[in-house]
Amino acid sequence: MAAAAALAALVLQAPLAQAADVNGAAGKADAKATAEAARAAEREEAKRLGSYYLRCDGEPNNVTGAEDFARFLGAVTLLGLFAPTPESPDPSKRLFGAKGVEACSHLLDDPKEETNKVRRIPLILARALHQIEAKNYAAALADVDKARAEAQSSGLSGNAYFERSAGLSFGLIEGHARLRAGDPAGAREAGLRSFSKTPYSYYALIAANAFAAFNRDLSPAEESYYQALSRLVPGDNSMYAARLEEVGRFEDAARLREAQITLARALSTERDNPALLAYAAIAHALAGHWDEATKRANAAQATLDEQAAAGKPADNASAVIELLDFASTLQLAHSGKVDDARRNFAARSQWMAPSFGAVSAAVTMLRSGAKPEQLFGALAVTADAMWQKRRDLILAQMLEMDTNNRKLFSYILPYARIRGFEALSKSVWRTDKPRFLFKEPLKNSKFTLMTVDGEPLTQPDALTLNAALLAKARGFKGFVLLRRTEKPDVALVQFGNVDDPAIAAPMWLDAEAVIADLRAEIPSPDELAARARNEAALKKPQ
Repeated sequence: MAAAAALAALVLQAPLAQAADVNGAAGKADAKATAEAARAAEREEAKRLGSYYLRCDGEPNNVTGAEDFARFLGAVTLLGLFAPTPESPDPSKRLFGAKGVEACSHLLDDPKEETNKVRRIPLILARALHQIEAKNYAAALADVDKARAEAQSSGLSGNAYFERSAGLSFGLIEGHARLRAGDPAGAREAGLRSFSKTPYSYYALIAANAFAAFNRDLSPAEESYYQALSRLVPGDNSMYAARLEEVGRFEDAARLREAQITLARALSTERDNPALLAYAAIAHALAGHWDEATKRANAAQATLDEQAAAGKPADNASAVIELLDFASTLQLAHSGKVDDARRNFAARSQWMAPSFGAVSAAVTMLRSGAKPEQLFGALAVTADAMWQKRRDLILAQMLEMDTNNRKLFSYILPYARIRGFEALSKSVWRTDKPRFLFKEPLKNSKFTLMTVDGEPLTQPDALTLNAALLAKARGFKGFVLLRRTEKPDVALVQFGNVDDPAIAAPMWLDAEAVIADLRAEIPSPDELAARARNEAALKKPQ
């Protein structure tokens, strides 16, 4: 009976087991079909929207220059990053705000997705920018910290090339996030942090941001930035003078305005620059140097008249005339004709040519003790109200740019191509037969032309380092280098010592300091050979 019962149970259960097997197989088939359908949908979505990479930062799954960093890091695991990609960069595929955050997170948070840190870093920074777009500033700052941590753990932090290229993005993005979060002092500190590591690197300077319009004071770090700006881009040192005027340091501003005149006279020994003379007149007046202010104003007017009489009127004659009118107004007030000064000043609805600091100082002086009927035109508002209006306008412009999905992403800087710097080593370090320096100075000038071939990111620092080496080889302690930001392959150089009368001291570069900083990115041929030997030794099996 027991055997019969067992047999009966087996017979009864067999159809159930067979049904279960059939159902299981069908379930697996359904799951497989579902997964395949999901993959097909994802492929179709990728065709339409681009890959998650394009949706995150507009760049494909490779990074120009990153192979050089893999070389330095000895990162064999990064080699897959440089395989050919079916995509090209396409910023139009980049998503906005929360959707952009989602696309980046798909790549960053899934362990099966992006694991190469060289590629992860710009993706993390892209997510930070999408967080800024979404006004999630705390999340943006957290992502900047995360990108920094990954750079540190991968060995990129401290690398001379990384710190002068992609590494500059950290401070720039952090600064913008802090500013929008209501922390202008923190924004300034972050915006200048990266530059302080590489004080003679041109693009490190250009990528820095002092957020000056949002801070009433001039911090030591910000002043160091403006001093470096005066040395590396002397044509822009009017920004430093204007900032000094804004914080009431008129004595220092006057000295810098005088240095600008010295620089202009070295550049062209033929005639003076009337605008620089007029700016100096205003700075001296604000500093209480009334005799010097009169001298500079008279020289500016005489130069304008001479140029007009020669049939070559200054292109900026109207701006110079406005500057001289401003200086004349300050002179009127100084002579006791304060009501006349108020009338002349207020007759303009806005002063455009003088610096913001100079106008603010004049407004404060002329509004003091004024009658209500005298407070019209340019005297209608206080200096504090002027500052707040400027601050609000600039912030509104920034926030508007946050909506176009373009400007913010320019803050993610590309990786430097290290081989581009190394390729210039022999030419940069050669001083017996200079490759970049022309033989003779420009006509009626103490400056000589320099030009360089090479990749754009390498050009400015190559010229600066070569000028430093040439100065040292010729017995000078330093030099002054003029350049235009739109022409990084061209510069003008004046060799000399800081105490030479023809040298503009605030714009002078110390040759030894420049060489010590920039040789890290463009080493000498001997240093480059030693680097190659070290790399080869690391590749040998242990």
